[in-house]
Amino acid sequence: MKRRPPHVSHYRDRHGVLRWRFRAKGKPESQTRAVFGSPDWLAWYSEAVAAQPKAIGSDRTKPGSIHALCVAYYASSVFQSLRPSTQKTYRGILERWRETAGDKPAALLQPQHIVASMDKRAHTPTAANNLLKVLRSMFGVAMDRKLVRADPTRSVRVVKHKSDGFHTWTEDEIARFEARWPVETRERLAFDLLLCTAQRSSDVRLMGPGNLREGYIHIRQQKTGVELDIPIHWKLKATLAKHPTNRETFVVTQSGDPFTAAGFGNWMREAANLAGLPKGRSPHGLRKAGARRLAEAGCSANQIMSITGHTTLKEVERYTKKAGQRRMADDAMGMMGASDSKAELDNGGGK
Repeated sequence: MKRRPPHVSHYRDRHGVLRWRFRAKGKPESQTRAVFGSPDWLAWYSEAVAAQPKAIGSDRTKPGSIHALCVAYYASSVFQSLRPSTQKTYRGILERWRETAGDKPAALLQPQHIVASMDKRAHTPTAANNLLKVLRSMFGVAMDRKLVRADPTRSVRVVKHKSDGFHTWTEDEIARFEARWPVETRERLAFDLLLCTAQRSSDVRLMGPGNLREGYIHIRQQKTGVELDIPIHWKLKATLAKHPTNRETFVVTQSGDPFTAAGFGNWMREAANLAGLPKGRSPHGLRKAGARRLAEAGCSANQIMSITGHTTLKEVERYTKKAGQRRMADDAMGMMGASDSKAELDNGGGK
């Protein structure tokens, strides 16, 4: 062997002995005093290359600490079975939480400590509940593996709050956006893809000509893994005809590259602001608007699910229930008016 292989360096220790050191990102460091190129040296290098990656955060853990618990959770089959996007979200929540609590013994963690962490997020109840959700998952793993004797999250309650989540775009807001951005613009293309397919932005930003199949848009949803064939709405078809089909994704940045997740969301919110819409109009709100339109058209919950890809009725039932209430209210008012076309509402004053 004439050349040093990757990730290898050498130095002389305080006794003047030549040592070889292997350092590679994510791998444990290894050293040897074997002669370069000898069978022992080659065996050492092969073992160093084949070594299992270090668990995330293992460099700063103490046995029995919360840091160690997080590392064990990341290495567990429960965490590894999560989708990459969910892993990223869970890891972000845990990493922020253990910045202040990581060195403490996991065995001393009590329910009141979890509550205190949630109280710090009281102004954002969803964030508080998400923390509890992730901690419950982690301590479930810890209990199964006998890493702790008690689950401190067991008696902690979620923060109750009323929220409809992302704002569902109204028909007026949809019309104002369409008036500002004609079909030739990238903004309108993204808008029509979101509204006419009722998909999440994580899927829409990656849609491209490769998803077109015999009049349908075929996708496998990133979040759920559900496969869908979505008929191409005539409005979306007209918009797609105004844009190139020789690129990886339909919607691209000014430089012609696919959007990142954060970049796509920020860009669409800015487009809504430029259209004169109130702040908070998000891509996900267009997915909800698409589901609302389906409900108002008389689609059943199962029919809506065949487009949106929801796997439970709970989410879509909100749309069908509201749409059904409107139809019944219209019918009721029509029946009242039809009972006497000459009748006038009495304001109580009499004549």
